[in-house]
Amino acid sequence: MVPLLIRSCLAACVLISTTTLTAVAAELDTPQFDAAQLEYFEKDIRPILAKRCYECHGPDSETPGGGLFLTSRGALLEGGDSGPSLVAGKPDQSLLIEAIHYDGIYQMPPKSRMPEDEIAKLEQWVASGAPWPVSDEKNTPRKEVFDLEQRKAEHWAWQPVVRPELPDVQNDAWVKDPVDRFILAKLEKADLAPNGPAEPTILIRRLYLDLIGLPPTPEETQAFLADPSPIAIEKVVDRLLASPRFGEHWGRRWLDLVRYAESRGHEFDYDIPNAHEYRDYVIRALNQDVPYNELVVEHVAGDLLETPRTNPETGDNESVLGTGFWHLGDWVHSPVDIRQDETDRFDNMLDVMNKAFLGLTVTCARCHDHKFDAISQADYYAQAGFLQSSAYRQVRFESAQHNQQIADSLEKLNIEFQTKAQSAYQNAIDQAFSRWEKELQTPESPWNQAMTEAAQDAKHPLHYWAQVLAAAADQRPQVIAQAQQLVQQQHAAITGYDGQLIHDYAQLPEQKWRTDGVVFGSGPQPAGAFSWDASPEVGINGVRTDEAAVYDVRWGALKLEKGVQDDFGKIRNWNRAGRTLKTDTFALSDGRIHYLVKGSGRAFAVVDSHRLVQGPLHNVTVKEWKSGDATTTQWITQDLRDYQGHAAHVEFTPIDDQPLEILQVAEGPQPPSVMNDQAQAAQALGSDLTAGDANIQRFLETLKRAPASPETAPLADWLVRNWARLMPDQESPWSELATAYHDQSKQLLANVKWRSRTAPGMWDNSAEMEALLIRGNSRTPADQVERQLLTAIAGPENTYDQHGSGRLELARQMMDADNPFASRVAVNRVWHHLLGRGIVRTVDNFGVLGELPTHPQLLDYLAVQFVEDGWSLKQMIRRIVLSQIYQMSSLQVGSAEQADPKNDLFHRAEVKRLSGEAIRDSLLMVSGQLDETMYGPSVPVHLTSFMQGRGRPGKSGPINGAGRRSVYLEVRRNFLSPMMLAFDTPQPITTIGRRNQSNVPAQSLILLNDPMVIEQCEHWAQQAIAQTPQDTQLRIERMVQQAFSRKPTAQELVLANQFLESHRQTLSIDPQHAASSVELWRDLAHVLVNAKPFIFVR
Repeated sequence: MVPLLIRSCLAACVLISTTTLTAVAAELDTPQFDAAQLEYFEKDIRPILAKRCYECHGPDSETPGGGLFLTSRGALLEGGDSGPSLVAGKPDQSLLIEAIHYDGIYQMPPKSRMPEDEIAKLEQWVASGAPWPVSDEKNTPRKEVFDLEQRKAEHWAWQPVVRPELPDVQNDAWVKDPVDRFILAKLEKADLAPNGPAEPTILIRRLYLDLIGLPPTPEETQAFLADPSPIAIEKVVDRLLASPRFGEHWGRRWLDLVRYAESRGHEFDYDIPNAHEYRDYVIRALNQDVPYNELVVEHVAGDLLETPRTNPETGDNESVLGTGFWHLGDWVHSPVDIRQDETDRFDNMLDVMNKAFLGLTVTCARCHDHKFDAISQADYYAQAGFLQSSAYRQVRFESAQHNQQIADSLEKLNIEFQTKAQSAYQNAIDQAFSRWEKELQTPESPWNQAMTEAAQDAKHPLHYWAQVLAAAADQRPQVIAQAQQLVQQQHAAITGYDGQLIHDYAQLPEQKWRTDGVVFGSGPQPAGAFSWDASPEVGINGVRTDEAAVYDVRWGALKLEKGVQDDFGKIRNWNRAGRTLKTDTFALSDGRIHYLVKGSGRAFAVVDSHRLVQGPLHNVTVKEWKSGDATTTQWITQDLRDYQGHAAHVEFTPIDDQPLEILQVAEGPQPPSVMNDQAQAAQALGSDLTAGDANIQRFLETLKRAPASPETAPLADWLVRNWARLMPDQESPWSELATAYHDQSKQLLANVKWRSRTAPGMWDNSAEMEALLIRGNSRTPADQVERQLLTAIAGPENTYDQHGSGRLELARQMMDADNPFASRVAVNRVWHHLLGRGIVRTVDNFGVLGELPTHPQLLDYLAVQFVEDGWSLKQMIRRIVLSQIYQMSSLQVGSAEQADPKNDLFHRAEVKRLSGEAIRDSLLMVSGQLDETMYGPSVPVHLTSFMQGRGRPGKSGPINGAGRRSVYLEVRRNFLSPMMLAFDTPQPITTIGRRNQSNVPAQSLILLNDPMVIEQCEHWAQQAIAQTPQDTQLRIERMVQQAFSRKPTAQELVLANQFLESHRQTLSIDPQHAASSVELWRDLAHVLVNAKPFIFVR
């Protein structure tokens, strides 16, 4: 493959520029070529290169294709993005020759293949050492050196957060909080004074809309104005911070950061099952003021916390819900290039994580080292390794913790009773020992009959013991040797398997056991374990003869709560959540995967993490089999040869309450060999048995010890199953034991939460590394890169979980107090929302292309204080809103505006337009239609006739969104609310920490014509008429107070009355009916909604 020669049109990434025309001849071991060689180059080779290659790789190319210049021998030896383009003297190892042969992914020249004679000449030229005039070496450009340490040292954001000294100010009396000092000091230095305080009615409206996204009621405004207490503002702030409405408002801002949506987009806009659970988690967490650093750790690795945060009321696992943010992006349901699709999904996931929590554009390093920031391309793929080591799932967050405790108790109970059963087994044999010695030598006895049958059946577990004991003394060595030879042959066939044995559950290391629930237990079931019969009267129905991952059918009743969405596509209704076992990730070499199983089950081969199997492609990744015999092993083969070279892991799920065991997972042309029944019978003799000790006593001692070894476990299994036959005059030695076990198990199982809601979440895979993709092309992988956060933050040496994803270590590194981005980015976002812009305006980009902080010392002061206050968002918000800077007036003063036109110095408060959500919610509130119900499934989006296309929901939601707050309205990628779009609610593509503030005609048209707006205005009018049936002036005053959070001015009262009279005449309403005309007062309400004071915060 020759990715270095690919033209720019073949890649989406920006090519690495080559600069600094420094000759490299001195650095290259340039051989001396004779005149004939150089003449050959000039006459035969250079013309070919000029004709075929110079268009993209010649001396006039500013940005050569693949970063490769063909201007000198040194340029070819140095190569482009993919390394050296030729190996002198070795055409078969030269990428240049591979490309012109059209052998690899890329073919050069791209328009058409070279003639064979030109290819032959180039091959001969490379074979002769690639002669080229040394004088051309001056034309060899050198790539720009990526100096990570220099970039880190030169940019402010990489420097440690340091608590600054509080600046001195002249007007010390103005300062309410230390943050005021940083603002005032700069203003004084610029000979500017801060604006005076905002009017109380303006301030309370600002506080309400900034903190809870709703305006104050007239009664709340009046109560604040009437409160003479010096801490009146503090009381309002504390009440708002404690309001459940706080989490709804700030939660919507958080959702912007994680590109929250409830559908996948692409063609058919399939649902993201139960995505609303993540939204509700965010709202709860913000209301509870979960420390910001813990909240981010939950997002990155909440599934890995040893002690997850639980809901104090329900016991639900809250922490795991945070990991749902990873999976809120676009998914393609039937991608043609499944690996490219994976890299695109990973790119979006990394983009969101880094922008949201670090304020860095790490994904600019997908195709090359970052152009400006201290982020290498290796850093990008180091982070991608965390995603390669993780997987999507639907997690039973409601019941997982509770049921795990029950499962742990069941396991302890099983261990206890297994020990008791083992003792009972040995005691029973001890008591029967003498009797059996005699019966084995007595014709017609049960034992003698059983051994006769075994001797005749080569597959009988006792076959070789029966043959040995029946043989004459001089024949026993031959029988033993025959058995040992058979075992050796079987072992040789097993160990000689030429495929890859992905998992053998008989030898599975503990760290490779991966389940997302309790139904498969805490590990494989061992050979020799006693099997409890479903009927206590039977007691024990056998002994396990092999080790396997075993589905415990007692958990078969686990279901999803009513209304919970299951997975989509070909795995729909598989009820996989909490009932899945998965393998490590492995490379598909041959492509045929074989499962050694018992019973019935389902397998989902997750190739390149693709899960939305819905459409014409990739259906072969889904496999189901059913068997009426749950005791016999069989091989199930899944043909994935279309995916050779891709990475995959397999997820197994049982079918309802049908038994399932998985013994092995292998990949290759054929399944591996396994020990057959005859060989198992042979190895039951034991490898150390000799003819001298092959007697009845040795046989009975072997039976006594049989459960302790996988080789002899079949003997114990036979004995337990045939106990009643051998001891017909005695009761089962395990019946009382089994009764006690079943009784105690039932008591535990009675407390199981059989139904649960689920939510999207993360689940660890095996520890994997991602390959660095040359120029971001999934078809041109280079070396794999060790997982890492960012070299410039964490350094080059890091230790992550060697058996899992390592996301927990990653999350803790990200939120380390020494990470300069973690706290700075967080406090800057808070400042942005409260003050109208961030200290760093580019809230999602703290890199070189982002804007510099206007008050860097203030930013660091806030960051330090944030950490010292326990990363409390509410405490940070409280600090800022109680400061003078927040409470200033927004009035513009001419002289100050001239000196500080962009308000960089914060000499005044910013006028802020409400978000689309706040406008809609305010309208619902003043109309009396706001339903404050929290949480639950989203209200379906209302579909207008203009919202058409594939994936259009079959049913439209109510026009008023059922009166719920906007945060509870469904967010469908392909069918977004026109009102929200008009008012700059971002499309859920990537992190948007700073919404656009557009001023476009569509906003006026929405407020003038949207049926929902008109409907709410009518409700508002009806409410206003009912509240003040006679006093229309009081009605006007109250409506203005509701809309603007203040009393109307005298001029506004005049204008309102003029409008009512003029409009009454237009509508031909009788004056006697004007006071009760819903239509008339609806239109006044409509006017108020369209006024600036309604949709702006001063």
